[in-house]
Amino acid sequence: MSKYKFLEQYADTSTLTGNRILPISIKEKLATEYNRKTPHTHKEHITAQKSNGIDESFDQTSIKKFLDEVFQEVDIFDNDITILTNKFVSPLSSIGNTFYKYYLNDTLDIDGERCIELTFIPFNTETFGFLGRMYIPLNDTTLFVKRVIMNVPHNINLNYVERVHIIQDFKKDKNGSRIKTRDDIEVEFRIVKGTPGLYGRRETLYANHSFAAPENTAVFDAKEEQIIDKDANGRSEEYWADNRLQHNSVDGNNVQRMLARLRQSKVFYWAEKIIVSLINGYIPTGKPSKWDFGPLNTTISGNSLEGVRLRVGGMSTVNLSRHWFMRGYAAYGFGDKKLKYQGSLEYSFNAKKDLDQEFPIHSIKLQHQYDVNKLGQQYLYTNPDNVFLALKRQKDNKMLYLRKTELLYRLETPSHFSLALSFEHNIHEQSKLLGFVYPDGTMRNKYTEAGFKATLRYAPGEKFYQTRSYRIPITMDAPVITLSHTYMPKGFLGSLYEVNKTEVGVQKRFWFSAFGYTDIIVKGAKLWSRVSYPDLLIPNANLSYTIQRESYELMNAMEFVNDQYLSWDLTYWGNGILMNRLPLIKKLKLREVIAFRGLWGSISDKNNPAKNDDLFMFPEGALCQAMGRKPYMEMSVGLDNILTFLRVDYVWRLTYRDTPGVDKRGVRIQLHFTF
Repeated sequence: MSKYKFLEQYADTSTLTGNRILPISIKEKLATEYNRKTPHTHKEHITAQKSNGIDESFDQTSIKKFLDEVFQEVDIFDNDITILTNKFVSPLSSIGNTFYKYYLNDTLDIDGERCIELTFIPFNTETFGFLGRMYIPLNDTTLFVKRVIMNVPHNINLNYVERVHIIQDFKKDKNGSRIKTRDDIEVEFRIVKGTPGLYGRRETLYANHSFAAPENTAVFDAKEEQIIDKDANGRSEEYWADNRLQHNSVDGNNVQRMLARLRQSKVFYWAEKIIVSLINGYIPTGKPSKWDFGPLNTTISGNSLEGVRLRVGGMSTVNLSRHWFMRGYAAYGFGDKKLKYQGSLEYSFNAKKDLDQEFPIHSIKLQHQYDVNKLGQQYLYTNPDNVFLALKRQKDNKMLYLRKTELLYRLETPSHFSLALSFEHNIHEQSKLLGFVYPDGTMRNKYTEAGFKATLRYAPGEKFYQTRSYRIPITMDAPVITLSHTYMPKGFLGSLYEVNKTEVGVQKRFWFSAFGYTDIIVKGAKLWSRVSYPDLLIPNANLSYTIQRESYELMNAMEFVNDQYLSWDLTYWGNGILMNRLPLIKKLKLREVIAFRGLWGSISDKNNPAKNDDLFMFPEGALCQAMGRKPYMEMSVGLDNILTFLRVDYVWRLTYRDTPGVDKRGVRIQLHFTF
């Protein structure tokens, strides 16, 4: 602080603790909310909004979604209250009398009205509950709640949070309805003890309530739940001063002036640049940047086919064009001495604000790629050549080369229904590890397939953080339903085989109030045609020591081959339901995780190379076994929240344990940051 003494003039005071705080980001919004009971509809018409702060280098839409999820509006009349991405038991829950202790304290005046003070505290203060007070008018037989003040217990099993303070005020309308007038949430965070903390506040004020139908009922017909005025981001200070419900104590312009002075320091300037590049995974060029280099985690990696692999790539930004976008990379393997590459050109029918992949997508893209194809290894939320996946529990030797050209059309609607239509032309090429050999011993160096794919996806209420290349779910509360079909006719543009495949998937998170939650993923697929072995339904095996979603921790790549299957992935997160009740151990704030995964599939005679002379044989050394009458199953039991960021699972294989060369048990880890 000795180098930045000028920051004192920008400091404020926390109303929660009285500590000095430095505002680094402020977001403000003026909106009218519309609610219809039948059919149930909610719309928000934003007339003004602005944002100032240090987070301006990140995707603002994703930042807003994350903050909206962390600081959700609290409804004390629900059984569960969602805040900080966790479910807390409400003091007015139907199970409240088994979860809370209640005390009648005193009577006192609240805004000139005599009220009863009711105190509540959880029986077990490590669990996800509140301690606080409710104020109920003394002479109101309806038990109307006038004010509620809530905090979280000091020893609650909650990460990075030191204090939470919630105040809500209500008033009774002339028709007897309860109307909320204020919803104020303050949270003090501390990532590491002994370091400066973070302070967050979301204050919402409500006024001008009306139970009459709006003059323009067409607002309920809008596709978007959130309707934003075209001038919302450019409102004048006079407009804000005239329409705010109360004076804003923090000036966004002051925040911008403070950051401008900070960036004059070379230490701060370069520290900010480095941190932003590490988080985004890309290095910008120029100011503003029209081309970013990355992703950084793929710069160096390695595998059994390529040996050491070096890669350089990048992408264009909205500063070059808001409609046209380019991506590409070049990679070289010192083991196979081959150059790999990828390039794409995409046209977005929507003008993008920050990122080419931001929601909603409506685009057409042409891309061409030549790279290795890892059979039975598909990573959903990272690049397959991520350096952190280079350490394997088994030899990674199930790889071919794939030369792929694709024309892709994508359309996403505000309701989170999406359509993807693509044309693909693929050339599968042999490698020194895998080849294409017929039963009579003859070989092919490569073969071609070409055709079409259609995918439908529906995820109402989905919330995710948008990175440059991936969408990371903020929560899995929203159901996700996918249906896809692939058809590649035999003989079409040189296609050697017909590919006719249907796939379906459903996933959803189910909460059990104070008893944690379960993530359920169910998928199925069927091949209707005869295909070569790379096009069979090969389960997703995870060969790394890290936990990867929707993969099997102890299965070998290409261990099973199917032309039809049904899979499930069940993960129960206990949120400390057991550990919070063990003396001494509960101080470690550990949380339980139990997972059960499985796959039941089969391969028909038409796709079995042993019964067809015109199909490629399964590669030597690969198990490629047909599944028997029993499914493949594995189970894991683990501890999450070790040191607040580490998950460790012990996994064991339940079936097909006698198969040669497989792991029967193992330990897997994951960095898991959560509140």
